Amino acid sequence: MRLSALSLVLMALSLLSGNAVADWYEATGQAVLRAGDKVAARKAATEDAVRKALLYSGASIRTVQQVTDGLLTQESMFLHSQGEVQNVQIVSETEENGYINVTIRADIYPDQNQCANLQLKKQLLVSPFIIENREQAVVGQLYELDQASTSVFMQKLEESSASSLIKLLPQSIRQQELSYADRSALQRNYGGRYLLKASLADVSLGERVGNNWTFWSDPDRERFYQLQLELSDIQEQKVLLSQKYQTSAVWGFRETTVISPKTQRFWQTDYGKSIERVLNAAAQDVEEALRCETILADITLVNQHKVLLNLGSKQGLKTGDELTILFRRQHKDRFGQLQDQLTVSELKVKVKELTHTSAWAESVNMELLANVQVGDAATLISDKE
Repeated sequence: MRLSALSLVLMALSLLSGNAVADWYEATGQAVLRAGDKVAARKAATEDAVRKALLYSGASIRTVQQVTDGLLTQESMFLHSQGEVQNVQIVSETEENGYINVTIRADIYPDQNQCANLQLKKQLLVSPFIIENREQAVVGQLYELDQASTSVFMQKLEESSASSLIKLLPQSIRQQELSYADRSALQRNYGGRYLLKASLADVSLGERVGNNWTFWSDPDRERFYQLQLELSDIQEQKVLLSQKYQTSAVWGFRETTVISPKTQRFWQTDYGKSIERVLNAAAQDVEEALRCETILADITLVNQHKVLLNLGSKQGLKTGDELTILFRRQHKDRFGQLQDQLTVSELKVKVKELTHTSAWAESVNMELLANVQVGDAATLISDKE
């Protein structure tokens, strides 16, 4: 399984331009070479590289298409795009095992107004993918394609994400909507506020393609792959991303051929390569949707002028960070269902003691935190505030 072909290296160089500081990033993107079409593959690989560089830097990826189109017409370009991307160069291009790899170097000035709380990582819960119609997996015996897709997706997300800590749930969540008790249990047991669910809506075979078949062999057929993905904030009951991805490729095997999706052989097929590209795109979309979300720390203990938070160095919290206390109260919505309501207070606390997964923070003014309760929350005060 080709999982490490996409790489991202931060070049530890800084350039001074007036009062702004740019970092040089080098990123390698990859795309499947289909039917010898190097132009299309080069464009897809370049877009992949630019997207990864922007994501890693913390800049927005809304300029990817504009940057990519510019790179395809010249080897170096200078682009003013909301102060984010200044200079982008194609460093190298290689072809290997049916892939085009393009390495770019970019000078990026992240937009200072883009996101707050970027230093903190969100806990993302991933529900194992499911095949909606398992009868479609009969040919090829692709019953493990949901498990394999989950593994590859998580690998891609780990490669591209600077915003999340990823945890795979032990079982798939199939409910369309979760109850308050279900949502509370997920947050309590796994520490995650964000949930990703996905299903393989279509892995069926299409009509015969081409003429390379005889009476002793099966005809080549097109095979589809449709991924339906939903990313949600289970605390706010808010959908952050709902997206359908689809692709197809020639399935050049006899109907009796068994090929496990957990093998290298499968992922070297045209079908496997097409799926990998879809999963890579999905992972990058999830990263983009998550990274500007405000992270909250739950208060698990109150001791006079100090509170214990369930965030630590693992999530990127640092000693000296200041946070605002949020009061959490429950209320019933118009359907009679319990919901959380957060109210911003004027109380501020500063992190004094830090472990990997928790932190003690004390009142900035050493005031008693009498109105603060276990279950309230705190959010990081941005340097921009």
